[in-house]
Amino acid sequence: MDIADIGASALSGGLLGTLGTALGRVTGYFERRAELGQERERWTHELQLEEMRARNAVAAASIEREAALQTSRFDALGESIRGDAAQESGYAWVSAVRALVRPVLTPLLWGLYLIVFVAVMNGSADHFIADDVEAEFIGYFIANIAFTASAATLWWFGDRARPLPRR
Repeated sequence: MDIADIGASALSGGLLGTLGTALGRVTGYFERRAELGQERERWTHELQLEEMRARNAVAAASIEREAALQTSRFDALGESIRGDAAQESGYAWVSAVRALVRPVLTPLLWGLYLIVFVAVMNGSADHFIADDVEAEFIGYFIANIAFTASAATLWWFGDRARPLPRR
């Protein structure tokens, strides 16, 4: 064995070692890429889960808020009916007058709404209101009368039916 053989052996061993290192690095690169891909998939999945949890939490809060609103509406209605029952008088004529307020006031409010609406549409309300505030005032006035009339109709007659007498 001469120096050339030893040099060739050393060179071929070095090349094989370098090739092995390079092959290990290439394999490590692909392994790391696969690991990162799995991590990316895991984080994407966890992000989707968190988004789903957030949507569910918003939906649950909305349902809870709606349930609380319905509960408070029923509580308010019950209190209103109890308040009406507590106002019952020992005198029949007082109860009769009180009972007539709603049926008389509601058509009067709707009549007022129609009178103002027709007067505005015909232009006969122009001389009562200054020109610079006319549109704003008329809109405000009509909106308030419409609100009052619809509130009277729906509040007073919507859910407030008297309970039937027990037999």
